[in-house]
Amino acid sequence: MYTRLVSIEDEIREAATKYRLDHLLGVDIAVIHNPRSKSRSVARIWGLNKIFQVVYGWGPAYVIELLAPFARLTCEQRVKTLAHELAHIPATGSGALRPHNKAFWRDYRRYSRLFVCGDFPSLQKLTLK
Repeated sequence: MYTRLVSIEDEIREAATKYRLDHLLGVDIAVIHNPRSKSRSVARIWGLNKIFQVVYGWGPAYVIELLAPFARLTCEQRVKTLAHELAHIPATGSGALRPHNKAFWRDYRRYSRLFVCGDFPSLQKLTLK
């Protein structure tokens, strides 16, 4: 059902290093494709709640879920979508998710200006079914 997209995960880490987005390097970020979702959304992000981190001794983690409509986007739209999901990760990197507040939109605009298709070669050749 789910397919893990490790190449995109690696490219997120490379882009975070390149653009000095250190708070993204301090957390685990997984990217998966879910072809069976009936949602009309393009993508969504999930955070690992603090209680699970404490109980199981895990660090902060996030999962970006790419849904079926993502496949129809251009590379530029895919990069903007990735920027949108990454902007939900707060600077604290706590596992919590940031809502669409002022800080979210600030980071989204920043990431959208920084990221280009060349930063994510896997997004260019990605074919999702």
